Amino acid sequence: MASHGKKRHIKRLAAPTLVPVHKKAHRYLKKPKAGRHSASASMSLLIFLRDLLGVARDRREAQLILNSKAVSVDGVFITELAFPVGLMDVVSVGSKHYRVIVDKHRFIAALISADAAKSKYCRVIGKKLIRGGKIQLAFHDGRVQLFEKEEDNFKLGDTVKLAIPKQKIASFIKLEQGAKCFVYAGKHKGRVAKITGITAVPGSVSLISLQDDSGDFSTRKDYAFIVDEAFLK
Repeated sequence: MASHGKKRHIKRLAAPTLVPVHKKAHRYLKKPKAGRHSASASMSLLIFLRDLLGVARDRREAQLILNSKAVSVDGVFITELAFPVGLMDVVSVGSKHYRVIVDKHRFIAALISADAAKSKYCRVIGKKLIRGGKIQLAFHDGRVQLFEKEEDNFKLGDTVKLAIPKQKIASFIKLEQGAKCFVYAGKHKGRVAKITGITAVPGSVSLISLQDDSGDFSTRKDYAFIVDEAFLK
């Protein structure tokens, strides 16, 4: 039987739990384009505009908005409905700016100021030495960046702040005691807290102790996304 190419849609019932759609509303939804965020941790720009923000009633209206160059992701204008949007992306629609985060269940769009929208937070998830003696860092949103070995001050779990729209590193934030973090996975997902302690567990996952306005709690170290005070301003 002949191949019909890659599927551009998925059944709503099979959609990742983070995707903010009513699974019984329609049978299919737009599949995010490959690249950047993983398929299980992203949604298409169509879903962001239609289902999350409600600024478009259907695919046609969403495409008209994109064609008018009214929407940018991380400072770059996007015209593809299937463009993937995920954690910490900065999406600007007209004069409004949003940072994509999660609550206890799904992606949400947190309204932020124009100043806050000039920064993108990227979590370091991979690091290796490559040919030529350079250090390659991999970030949670799929991007990679090279550094000279002498410039290497990064560890896994640290956060790099990119200046938007230049996409250049402006600063970085260490994963350490006293740092502020956003918990993006696990049963405490969606909470913003201060790290009060880090416990290394040999042969297992490391844990961190946290404190927010609701009290003390703990979670896995790799569930913490380090941020700063400007995170949601």
